[in-house]
Amino acid sequence: MRFLLGHGAGRSSFATLLAATLLSPNAAHAFCRTTTKELPASYNPVAGCFTEGLVLFWRNACVGYSVNQTASRTIAYQDAKRIIDESFATWTNVTCRGGSAPPGISVSDLGAVECDEVRYNKTSANQNLIVFRDEDWPYQGANSTLGLTTVSFNPETGEIRDVDMEINATGGNLSVTDQVPANGFDLASIITHEAGHFFGLAHATSPSSTMYASAKPGAAILRSLTQDDIDGICAIYPNAKIRSVSSALSSNETLAADSCNPNPERGLTSACVSSVTSKDTCAASPKHAPPWGLSASVSLTVGCLLIARRRRPR
Repeated sequence: MRFLLGHGAGRSSFATLLAATLLSPNAAHAFCRTTTKELPASYNPVAGCFTEGLVLFWRNACVGYSVNQTASRTIAYQDAKRIIDESFATWTNVTCRGGSAPPGISVSDLGAVECDEVRYNKTSANQNLIVFRDEDWPYQGANSTLGLTTVSFNPETGEIRDVDMEINATGGNLSVTDQVPANGFDLASIITHEAGHFFGLAHATSPSSTMYASAKPGAAILRSLTQDDIDGICAIYPNAKIRSVSSALSSNETLAADSCNPNPERGLTSACVSSVTSKDTCAASPKHAPPWGLSASVSLTVGCLLIARRRRPR
């Protein structure tokens, strides 16, 4: 049995592996990039990348994330933190083609936070949250979705503003060991997949890619990136000074990156702050749209939505 993973944009959640390509629809690669356009209900990433709308990207040279302080009833905070840190490093420590340099974006753990709610506040402090759902999975597909990533973005540019990642721990079968039990799901694989959505990648078309939209129990293969996954993050962040964007935003499809500041744009807060409806921010997600603006979601499932939308989990 396969389970789904997801992601999101604008305010988006990624549970499955979805992405929109930075290159032309006929480009010879299997990675896709998430876009500002909502995915049609009939869309299947296996058929090819969804290329409508503007592609998503972080403009900052570095970005921070925060893990909820309670972690999971079955996974201690220190174990969760270790695996999350290692999974993000899997993406940022690769070498891009044609040189010896890594992708032009870095990430860092900004410390534990109290907040356990997926939200983006336009006028106050935030956190790029990673939280485990032990008691209840508040979306469809509770028995088939492993994770959901909600990405909030500026719909006029595709610039990512905030990302929140939810991990489905209701089954109590997430594994933090090197050897994954036959009926267990590798937490490192789930986080590595969802981290791809965090960076702006959608579900890949190739079943061998970490960003493919499903995962098998007992396997740890998604911990390691394929060349296609590496090409994807390097396409978005070719170096620390440049971001690859849609031609509608820039004629040469590049934009200067901002300097390094890992904190959310209006500062970091540990506590949840009341949501503020934003007309200039969107999110992507599967069939569950947040009450504030647009949002995109992607899931690793057993999940995927965009435009106050969430992407499905894997």
